[in-house]
Amino acid sequence: MELMILMPSFAKKLNADGFTPLHLAVENHQVELALELVKFDPSLVRICGRGGMTPLHLVAKKGDVDLLTEFLLVCPESIGDANVNGETALHIVVMNDRYEELKVLRGWMQRMRKSDASSTEIHVLNKRDREGNTALHLAAYKNDHQAVKQLLKCMSLNRNIQNKGGMTALDLLRANGRHMNIDTEKIIQKAGGRSAVSLSKVKKTSVFLRKPVTFKEYCSTGMARYRSRMSDGTRNALLVITALIITATYQTAAQPQEDQDIEDKLSFIEIILKIVLLWGLNTIAFLLAIALTFILLPVGRAYTWWYIFISAPLVCSYAISVYLKYMLPLPFLLAFLIMYLMVVFGFLIYVLVLYVKWKRTMQNKVPRHKSELVSEDSKTMV
Repeated sequence: MELMILMPSFAKKLNADGFTPLHLAVENHQVELALELVKFDPSLVRICGRGGMTPLHLVAKKGDVDLLTEFLLVCPESIGDANVNGETALHIVVMNDRYEELKVLRGWMQRMRKSDASSTEIHVLNKRDREGNTALHLAAYKNDHQAVKQLLKCMSLNRNIQNKGGMTALDLLRANGRHMNIDTEKIIQKAGGRSAVSLSKVKKTSVFLRKPVTFKEYCSTGMARYRSRMSDGTRNALLVITALIITATYQTAAQPQEDQDIEDKLSFIEIILKIVLLWGLNTIAFLLAIALTFILLPVGRAYTWWYIFISAPLVCSYAISVYLKYMLPLPFLLAFLIMYLMVVFGFLIYVLVLYVKWKRTMQNKVPRHKSELVSEDSKTMV
């Protein structure tokens, strides 16, 4: 350790066999030395040795639950590292029948709380090796009921990934023939696992890109480009403004009506000004602020659904507050409804304009006949 303090780079150097001091400590079961090394420099856990094997991979292969846990604690990012064969620690514990280590890795991924924890869990569980096999493929091919059972406890695991041979985990399990574990087949099917034959054919990205852009893609792409052009400062400022508008307009609708207004009978002009125009314009501002907030939100299905769940009750309570405040007769309710329909009509016009622009872009991309191109060239030459 004294040498490590004097020469920190020494701990990262490989010997003639392609191992670092930490690799050797793990190989020779020197747990105390390995712990001292990772405390000195946690990044040592991710250094690739011979075959791209990191110390974490070596622990997963040799088997040591406590040391594996310590490596994950000091260097959480190491769980996604792969060797030259594309195998992560999850692949290695499955191939070497390390059930306790498999439980540790599963529990670690399910309990991660980092900002990228969800994406890391999905990446590691569905990571393919050079043959296109995930950890579930390997467990199924080995007819390993315990490993399959542990992996299927992870919700982020894709049960129907196909390897380079076009086989799913269920197909590899059935390749064992009469030696196949029937219980393993049942739990895979119960978890949603299917054979490759019953799955719809996966379209390649090149096939998708060759297709013409749909109107839905045109709108979503335009919105995404609008968001990307906007700086974070501008977006935050607009979100604050829209939040203030929503608060002010909702407070206007929610505040109780004065007793004098209830007792006095409003004239026709006062009803038009105070109820139809005031509340109509207030409602338009309220709805537009909610729509703008939706546009400014980060891209993601989770954000979208949470916003819908929150804003829908807010809009309903706003409408109920306005109705209960005045109990308008049918003609004025119709006038109020017409103003709402005008807003909706304006939105539909905007969508129609976008549709026309999309159609024009699609028409411009249609290849013309060669004779037309030749005639144009001849005109330019004249």
